[in-house]
This record gives sequence, C-alpha cells and structure tokens, in this order.
Amino acid sequence: MADFNSHIITNAGRNLLARALAGEGKVLFTKAAFGDQKHSGNLREVTELKNKKLDLNVMNIRNDNGTAVLTVQISNENVEQSFQTEEFGVYAKIEGDITEILYSYTTAVSADTFPNNRLGKTYESIQDIYMAISSDIEAEIYVRDGVIYLTRDIANQVYTETGLIAVGTLKGRNNLEADKQYLADNGHWYKNIGGNRTWEATSGTPDEQLIPITWKYLYESLNNKENQLIQNLNGILGQNNGEFPIEQAVAGNVYYFPRNQKYYYCLKSQTSRVSVPNADFEELSIYQNRKKLENLFTTKEEKTKLSLAQINNVNLNTITEPGFYTSSGWSNNIVNLPAELNHNEGRAFYLLVFALENGAYCQQILYSFKGLIFYRAITGANSAFTQWKKLT
Repeated sequence: MADFNSHIITNAGRNLLARALAGEGKVLFTKAAFGDQKHSGNLREVTELKNKKLDLNVMNIRNDNGTAVLTVQISNENVEQSFQTEEFGVYAKIEGDITEILYSYTTAVSADTFPNNRLGKTYESIQDIYMAISSDIEAEIYVRDGVIYLTRDIANQVYTETGLIAVGTLKGRNNLEADKQYLADNGHWYKNIGGNRTWEATSGTPDEQLIPITWKYLYESLNNKENQLIQNLNGILGQNNGEFPIEQAVAGNVYYFPRNQKYYYCLKSQTSRVSVPNADFEELSIYQNRKKLENLFTTKEEKTKLSLAQINNVNLNTITEPGFYTSSGWSNNIVNLPAELNHNEGRAFYLLVFALENGAYCQQILYSFKGLIFYRAITGANSAFTQWKKLT
C-alpha cells in the first residue's frame, strides 16, 4: 500500500465537527475510499475524491484524547482492474443525516498499484488512520451490510463488551466449547454453534457449525446486549423517559445517557435541546442515595419529636404514667403544683414523668414557662410523692 500524507480535515468535515459540538448528534464514520487521481491546491475545499475507485469498510474507531483512530479493512475482493492509489478519503455524517460528506482527504507521497482479483487471489490488509477530533465528541462507525471480518486485535477489544469469549486457534485442539469463538487458518474468527464437541486437532478450517464472526455480527451483539441492559434497568427503575440528546426534559423524569450507560434524574425541566447531562440532572444512583439520606433525616426528626399530652383540671399526684405533658394555660386548674407556681400566672408548664410499670419509684420534673424547674419523686411502693424541690 502507498504511503500517504497526513489527513486534512475538509471544510465540510469542520462544519460536521461544529454541529457535533453544538449537540446535534454523534459523528458516524461511514466509510473510506481510494482513488486513482488526486486534487491539488487547497485540499480543505475538496468535497469528493477526484476519481473514486474503491470503497473501504471502517471496522473500528476509538477516540484517543482528541485523536480519532479509524481501523479500515482493505480488500481487493471486488476489484476487477488494478489501479494506482493516488488519493484516500474518509466519509462521515451526523447521526440522522441522510447524506454523508467527505470528512478528510489526503494524497499519496508515492502511489502504489492496487492489485485486481481476476486471478482469484484476494488481497486483505488492515490500516489505521489517525485524525484530529475533539475529545468531547461522541463518534461511532456506521456498519454496512456485508461481511467485514475482525482482526484479532479488534476482537480482543470488543469481545469483553459483548460477552463473547475468544478461546484461540482451531488448529491444535481436540475439543470445541459451545458458543465460544475460534480463529481459523484464514485469519478470521468463527463462533461454534454445534455445542460441546470433538475436533480434529490438525484442522484449522471451519466446518458448517462454525459461523463467521463479522463486525456487523459483533456490532449487533453489542446493541442487543445494550438493549437488554436497558430493558433490565427499566424493569428495576420502573421508569425511562428517553435518552440523550433530548429535545425537552421534564422534572422528575429519568433519562439514559448512552455514552457512560448511566441514568439521570431531571431536577429542573428543560425547554431546549440537551445533549449531555448538565447541572439540572443528577446521576440516578446519587439522587437515590441523597433521597434515602433525606428520608433518614426526616424519619429521625419525626421519631425525636415530642408528643405532649395536654392537661387541665387535674391533680398532679395522679399522673404516674411515663410521658410528656403540658399545661399551656396560665390559669389552668392544676392541683398539687409547687407552692411558688400555684397562682393564676404560674400554671403553664411542661411535665416530664418517669416511672416503673407498677407506679413505684415515679419521678416528676416540672419546667415552668417562667423558667423555673422543680422535681419530686415516689421512692417506694405505696408511697406518696415527696415535696417539690426547686433546682437552682
């Protein structure tokens, strides 16, 4: 393959990045392409390859601190006529757009001949492309129909996410495990759908019970797993009102953010588009824990509230039931008050009573609204209250 200059982000690509940063949606890298001629002049103004010869599938993408690393599959399987690889472009669009644009473009330092497939020999290789992209932008690949085989490195990156398990090479093993993935001699991965079974150790060629693992298959597996996760979470939460980006948000609703696979509780209604959770959204686990703490404090507060029994027209000698009492009227009819309080402006007070079940060893503590404190007690069974004593 030819050596190429660094990729130039076209003006159309820059506009696409600006739209993504403005929250219009995620960037989908749809394909790459070779051409046998090349543009000159200001390459930022290029909107299409000068003479496109071959479309290439994008197999993988990762955002490495502002650098987009695209992995492209190159194959001559459908190339009938050889050509010179003079130009190379990458195409993208915003999710939901109908048409794609030429996102980046470059030309060859020195062109190379791309072989045809007329003799039945298929040329395959993998190429990484490095391009500038904001670390704040969410980017994905667009998976086209057709067979796009995985490399081992890419399989290792994504098998864990999808739950698929890559065991190793076919050749050299005597047994295959159900639903596990194996690497054939042709360099492609296959899934064993034949259950646990024996295998001829000298063979690295897949049979009819080993189905090819393509990027499309893996991508769909990942989507199915994510959808199942969302369904499970919806069942737990009992609520899911959509996912970011959202055009409007309602306070009290729950929204899913696919970038970090978390749910957010809307604290304040939003009337305009919201691409990522802002200060008016709280991650659901944090919100739930905060509400639990608030409920705990509320419960604690309610448990510590004093329930005061109102008393009037009563003899204090008869109050031997433990509890909290109050006489809230200055002129209430209360018998056996401390002498100092036994007048029309001294009969408002709190009374705290401690006692055993049989009424013995009962204590009364009286808090006058005037700020005076008195106490007395029954110190034995069948005994009377002692005289009131004033605390000074």
